[in-house]
Amino acid sequence: MSSYFKKLQPDILIYADKLCKNNVTLDKTNLMFLELLVKILKHLGSEDANKLDEQCEYNILTMRDEFETVIQSGNIGEKSQAVLLTFFLRIAKEMEVKYNSIENGHLQELYTLITSKAYKYPDYIGSQKNFALEKMPANIKRMEYLK
Repeated sequence: MSSYFKKLQPDILIYADKLCKNNVTLDKTNLMFLELLVKILKHLGSEDANKLDEQCEYNILTMRDEFETVIQSGNIGEKSQAVLLTFFLRIAKEMEVKYNSIENGHLQELYTLITSKAYKYPDYIGSQKNFALEKMPANIKRMEYLK
């Protein structure tokens, strides 16, 4: 697989900074998720790109366009944050399926929060959450088996 993250890392860091500085949060829950998104973006923007390419291979193949659109557009609105939330949840699940653990603490925290019963999500996040937790593991295992 070619290096996906290496070319995108500078843009990811710029976007993380913009999201951090220009977003308005309405409550503590929104602030908590915003801070996690920024931390995960900074992780993706600074971690070894080859390692990320391997850890996130399935999600790069299936969600790269949506992720790149958010990063390159600079849009920090609710729908863009929902795309990031979904992409990061899926990365966390991919790590769990492939390695039996989620290496990054911020991804682990996000995964724990999203899978808890304490929060309600809009339908478009809920459907992605269900896909990531129920359908995606079999797809990842099949992809790994076919390598």
